[in-house]
Amino acid sequence: MNSVNPVLVPFFYQSAIANLPEKKREIYQYIQSKEVELEKIAVNEKQFMELMVEKSPFKEASEYFSLSMPAIKEIMDEAQAEIDLMIMTTINRMRWINYAKTDRKARKNKIKNGHFYLR
Repeated sequence: MNSVNPVLVPFFYQSAIANLPEKKREIYQYIQSKEVELEKIAVNEKQFMELMVEKSPFKEASEYFSLSMPAIKEIMDEAQAEIDLMIMTTINRMRWINYAKTDRKARKNKIKNGHFYLR
């Protein structure tokens, strides 16, 4: 796997979410937003986990979208697998090119051939 700048990962993540099928994307984003809400009100990890049980984003999504809990869980698992695959595919397609060596060679060749290279 290619190493990737960690700054790019959130962009790949958002792009992958945007490319999910509409219904799957709506459910994924709904649950994700509910989890973020719980994170904001929790003072620590323990309280966050308690809130996740008390105010289950999956249960809320189940009621909101009129789907069973197993159906919501399956959709979320599929969505996460698709997101992971899209991100990995994007990262593996990336090719980093080191222009520094090419640039030095070009400058040497231009100087050898009587041309000046100014930057």
